[in-house]
Amino acid sequence: MLVSDAMSENYRERLKDVLRRKSIVRGNFTLASGKTSTYYIDCKLTTLDPEGAVLVGHAVLDALEAENIHADAIGGPPIGAHPIVTAVAAVSHLRGKPLPAFLIRKEAKSHGLEKQIEGPVKPGARVVIIDDVCTSGGSTIQALDAVKSAGFDIVAVMCLVDREQGGSEKLRQQYRFLPIFNAREILEGVVPAEEIASSAAARPR
Repeated sequence: MLVSDAMSENYRERLKDVLRRKSIVRGNFTLASGKTSTYYIDCKLTTLDPEGAVLVGHAVLDALEAENIHADAIGGPPIGAHPIVTAVAAVSHLRGKPLPAFLIRKEAKSHGLEKQIEGPVKPGARVVIIDDVCTSGGSTIQALDAVKSAGFDIVAVMCLVDREQGGSEKLRQQYRFLPIFNAREILEGVVPAEEIASSAAARPR
């Protein structure tokens, strides 16, 4: 478990409850990996919720503190990471340890400043990259490629929920990877165990 002290654990447990209540959607879905699933974890239903956003901010900051990770900024890919990094930046200010946020576009703008990375961050900065759900890891890897090309130093990679379907394994090969939750923690007692096992078995190679 990433966070151990009583107050931090309270934030994490409260966030897990919100995710379980708001973000588990049942049906038939095709995931970003191309695999199918009978459930979908829509983290945006939590990260865009007022209470959920505050809890996300605290949980991410607690995880970074617990792992002794020091960064100059936190960013991530569209659109799942954008409400997360905004929440983290706001809560970090309230905690007296500001951690600026930045947003990564899929590609650079073709007008104006023509930037792919938006926010108060400069090359050489120590950054954390975060996404909402990690399945195949594709969107996170694209974001990592963008920040590496821009000259940032990646100190950690995070996700709110790791579906444990291959993406996190790829990321751990190159980066310090920190999930706040794995999917089983969020789904336990809500989605039948056989459905969770079936989805976990359908891992992209």
